[in-house]
Amino acid sequence: MNKHMRKKFRLNVLLLAGLFIASIVSAVDRPNVVFILSDDQGWNDYGFMGHEHIKTPHLDKLAGEGMLYERGYVTAPLCRPSLASLATGLYPHETGIRGNDPVMPKGTHKFKNKEEFARMRSLMTAPFSECVTFIEALRDNGYLTLQTGKWWEENPLDHGFTDAMTHGDARRGGRHGDKGLEIGRTTMQPFYDFVDKAQSQGKPFFMWYGVYLPHFPHNAPNRLLKKYMDIAPDEPTARYWANVEWFDEGCGQIMQHLKEKGLYENTIFVFTCDNGWVQNPKKTNRSVRSKREPTEGGIRTPIFITHEPSIKPIRDRETLASNIDVAPTILRICGIEPPAVMQGLDLRDPDQLKKRNRVFVDVYDHDSDLSQLDDLKHGLKAWVVIDGWDKLTMWRTRKELFNLENDADDRVNLASNNSAKVNKLSNLIDQWVKETPMLVSE
Repeated sequence: MNKHMRKKFRLNVLLLAGLFIASIVSAVDRPNVVFILSDDQGWNDYGFMGHEHIKTPHLDKLAGEGMLYERGYVTAPLCRPSLASLATGLYPHETGIRGNDPVMPKGTHKFKNKEEFARMRSLMTAPFSECVTFIEALRDNGYLTLQTGKWWEENPLDHGFTDAMTHGDARRGGRHGDKGLEIGRTTMQPFYDFVDKAQSQGKPFFMWYGVYLPHFPHNAPNRLLKKYMDIAPDEPTARYWANVEWFDEGCGQIMQHLKEKGLYENTIFVFTCDNGWVQNPKKTNRSVRSKREPTEGGIRTPIFITHEPSIKPIRDRETLASNIDVAPTILRICGIEPPAVMQGLDLRDPDQLKKRNRVFVDVYDHDSDLSQLDDLKHGLKAWVVIDGWDKLTMWRTRKELFNLENDADDRVNLASNNSAKVNKLSNLIDQWVKETPMLVSE
């Protein structure tokens, strides 16, 4: 069975299971879903997470009305592998999407040799294309699905979206979102048009709001920048904070439009971030000790799911949640049984999350050598396990142990005096890697 036949078989099985469940629930009762994906944001840089200055009133409202996990974690502190995990419910070392770009052949450059870059990008997307995304499952069970913002895996229409802003063609400048990156920065019209389309067809909808915010360029409107210039410790930080509020404004526009259309009460909101960000105080558009690193500043994020009519608000300050939980949660919300390969839990079931109370993270190089994908350690920077309050960062040449209950910013390495705990956590990582091999290797 070749790779295309394997994927078709998996989709057919998923479709049959979903149709059986969906037949019990009428189309009018199925919820709409808005998936809000922040881009490059610190885990505590929200009003609802206690930031002293940043204003995020719309996200504060959603978080306050939903199930909020303060100790959420990404699967990778880098956007492309993180997004691929969110779409598939798999870890980066399983999808084969470990970095942002392919290592280019000698003598070529991704921004200068467009044809070669396009060829290499297709090779990089190939293993992802074998995976079943939760978006495909939604589409095949009657949902209209809209892609906006960040998207790396070439044409979104090939991966489950019925509608898309991004074209993904590297020959035309496609890399990580192209036209889709206009959402929330220059327009919200594609979302408004999509809602009208769904209403006219009488179908439930899903929106991937992968807005390119607060990601740099930190160029929020002056009306927002002026609010922070006098209270931020430096201009780069003020510009970043302004971008965070700009991001929140877009979320508010989505909420308001759904209310005006009478759809708000039947819409579930799911929120997370792709990776963290700690602003460099000396350089605009640059981070320190966060993005691309296994630090808490790079991998921690709040995660919440909100639906006022059906989800009781809670605020969980201790239980660990993971972005690996997002895909199966959204499918179950919509009455669709997730594929067996998705290891994540339902975010609506905090008791199950408490029983697990463990998360893992992949940290690979920015560029991936596609000829070395079968070697899970090629390009590996570190694997991370967080078990309760214990965190082990297992680099290629050293191991670092932290107690996050007393050291939330993982600064104090306790490994030298805790060999038994280091060995225990190392074994957890070894077992995790063994149980989650790359699923699409030839």
